[in-house]
This record gives sequence, C-alpha cells and structure tokens, in this order.
Amino acid sequence: MAETRKRRVALITDTAQHIGPWVARALAERGHDLVISDPNVVIEGAETSAPNLVAELKEMGGKVEVVDIPDVNAAGAVQKLVDRAIDVFGGYDAAFIRPGIHSAGPWDKITKEEMMDNVNGNLLSTQYALQAVIPPLVAQKSGNVLIEVSATGAKNFPGVPAYGATRAAAKYLINATALDIAPHQVCLNGMGTMFCDYPGYRNTLGVNNPEALAEACKPIPMGRLGQPTEMAHMAASLLDGGCNYYTAQFVNLSGGWNGD
Repeated sequence: MAETRKRRVALITDTAQHIGPWVARALAERGHDLVISDPNVVIEGAETSAPNLVAELKEMGGKVEVVDIPDVNAAGAVQKLVDRAIDVFGGYDAAFIRPGIHSAGPWDKITKEEMMDNVNGNLLSTQYALQAVIPPLVAQKSGNVLIEVSATGAKNFPGVPAYGATRAAAKYLINATALDIAPHQVCLNGMGTMFCDYPGYRNTLGVNNPEALAEACKPIPMGRLGQPTEMAHMAASLLDGGCNYYTAQFVNLSGGWNGD
C-alpha cells in the first residue's frame, strides 16, 4: 500500500560501486527516502565497496527499499525501481541512474558485435532509463534526474572510439530529452565522470601500483584521481530539489580534463 509522501524520494542505481553509495548517503543526509539497487553485488570485477550501506542509510533516519537489478542496462531494469517507489511511497522526486559498459580498443579492430555491445550498453540503456523515470515526473510536473555517463562523451579520448562515440550519443539523447520535458518543470541533466578513484576503475586501468597511478594521472590538470565523495556531492546538489532551474546541461567531473 503506497503512503502519502512526507519526504522526498530518490531512485539510485549502482550503489555497490563508483559514486552511487555516496550519492545515497548524501541524499539520505538531506532527508530523502531511497529506492536503491542491491549494493551487495559484484560489478566490474570488484566486490561491493559498501557492504553495510542499507544499515547506514536507515541509521540516518530514512526508509530504504532495495531492488534486485542484475543488469541496469537491460530493458525494464530501471522500471523496477520506478514501480517499487510508486508501490511503496506513492511516487518519487529524483533519480540518479548510472547505465553503461566499459570498452577499449583501436578503431580498426572494432567488430560489429563489439560496437553493438556499446550501443546497447551505453546508448539504449540510457534510453530505457529515461523512458522509465521521466513519465511519472512529467505527470506530477516536478522532479530532478541525473544520468551518469562519461566525460569522454564530451571530449575525445584515444583508444576508446566505440565507447566514446556511444557515450557522446547518450549525452545528446539526455540533453535533447531535457529540452522536450522542460515545460513540465522536470530537470534532467547528464554528468560525465572520469578518473574516479574506485575499485572498478583501478582494476580496468591496472593502476594499483604507484608507477601506473602516476602515469594515469598525467592527463589530469589537478594531477590526481577524483574521490567518489567529491563527485557525489555535485550529484546530490542536482538531485535534492534545491535547484530547479538547471536543466539540459552536461556536467563534467574530471579534474579539469574537460576544460577549454
């Protein structure tokens, strides 16, 4: 039985890795009840970085619903979060979704299958997410949505042509959709992260030793990896309902790498 909402409600995917656990903590601190994907799963070859997340969030005073989503990129995956929020809370006010896959390889070695994996994992997954979370917010004429993509969607990066191209397409999809729904007072933005210091990134780039880490940090103007807490702070500020005049934008958190 759905209850009458007295607190804001937020949907969050990928609370096992990257910045998702920290976005959940930040929004819980800001008075949100949460509907989250299972934080105790293996993603990108790494165990969860937040094994006690649900207990932490509940200790902050909010309600937490956990939804089992084996693959956030699949059609219908994000809809499960939407359905749970409507069933339990009567709706929701914000959504932070992190769809996508990682891939790398030279342009002349990309197979059709690999390209389609990127299209499905980085572009269609974004479409599925938008088509799930947007309609209820349009109906209530309010809401804040942030889709995490990649900073490579806004700036070319060597060695990842299929990945970067599909991330750029997702960026366009997000911004174009944001313009369509702006008259309904729903704010939709994209966020491009890069050089985030979390287990999946370290495993993918093999930067678990000082020499490799120093090499990986060379392109970054700030000279270091970004911390998930820093990126989550920005995300939460776009989701907590305090800024409802910022939409159709793409925010990059890359230590200055995307700077002009």
